[in-house]
Amino acid sequence: MNYRETVERRNKLLTDARTAMSAENVTAETRSAVDAMLADAQSLKGDIERMEACAESEQRSLPTNTPPRGAVENHEAKDERTFEERNRAANIALRSFIRGERFEQRDLTVAANGGVMIPVAAVDPIQAKKSAGSIMDIVKRMRTTTGEDVRQPLWDDTSNGFVLDSTSITTTDPSITGTLLKVDGLRSNPILLDNKLVQDVSYDLVTDVNNAINLRYIRSVSQAIVQGNGSNFTALSAPSALTSTTTAIVKYANLVGLMTALDPAYSTNACWSFSTATLGQVMNLTDANGRPLFLPFNDGGISGFVGTIFGFPVKIDQYAATVATGNTPIRFGDHSAAYTLREVEPGIVIKQSSDRWIELNRLGVVAFARAGGAPTIASSTTPSIVSLTIK
Repeated sequence: MNYRETVERRNKLLTDARTAMSAENVTAETRSAVDAMLADAQSLKGDIERMEACAESEQRSLPTNTPPRGAVENHEAKDERTFEERNRAANIALRSFIRGERFEQRDLTVAANGGVMIPVAAVDPIQAKKSAGSIMDIVKRMRTTTGEDVRQPLWDDTSNGFVLDSTSITTTDPSITGTLLKVDGLRSNPILLDNKLVQDVSYDLVTDVNNAINLRYIRSVSQAIVQGNGSNFTALSAPSALTSTTTAIVKYANLVGLMTALDPAYSTNACWSFSTATLGQVMNLTDANGRPLFLPFNDGGISGFVGTIFGFPVKIDQYAATVATGNTPIRFGDHSAAYTLREVEPGIVIKQSSDRWIELNRLGVVAFARAGGAPTIASSTTPSIVSLTIK
């Protein structure tokens, strides 16, 4: 048989095998016949590969008489596929790579070793969730192309003004200090994808892995902004404006005092930030007429702002301190002026390796990023953010 006849013969064997196994009642004789068909198909596959190798070798041995090439033109085709189509193609390629298959293999009902693959149905996984809050949305985010240290100048001229021209001349320069913004090298622990699991499930593996990595980054950076990480993330420390009057309790008057302690210059971008545990106490606060202090937003789950207190929006920060003696669980002010999160482009970089875990038949997915942060409060007398200390 020639090459074309061999290919057609193998395709017919595979088609007949699938038809036989799709019958309502499959007997032992049918199974034996299908096994024989698959064995013949596997033998023909070897013949096809040998024919292709011979043809390639013959082609290489022929003399070439190629005319000189002209200038190479760049005809890069624009990828017109949608995001969903590109993501689906990447998912198929990743699954095929893990299994060690050729991408052109289309007959997924027959395994490479000739055995029949029985598909296993699977739906999208139900994933556990943990909120990091929205602190990353309200601080200043600086993106740089390199990771060298960056100086953030802090200019305070709030104590200076005009004087009578009869006053003796003295210099009144602004107070200029600065914060050094450094970055840490961050890494996620590897996500191992088991080959057997990849073969059995049919949901979008690429999207699940990317989402898990992005959420790990958001949780880690949000916690580092609020609590620090002992390295190049310095915790957001809002100056304490007042102390609550009752032990381990937040009262109406405390929030009034905290709001009025902030200089009005920062009111335009001011918001409250605290955890949902603290929100539970705030939602129980009412004025003398029984009206609630906290007014929820109907779209709080979508907009990220859960409501307002005295007309100023509330942002959730799940890593903020709890309402306990000595803690500062509630902040109020312009968070973007009070803290700078620095990230090095391109952000999160995802890398894959199948060699390190080859004995486990798994693919490892690891992500890397470079980020850091520090408070940028320019004045101690008129700070851009203030906090409440619990008695």
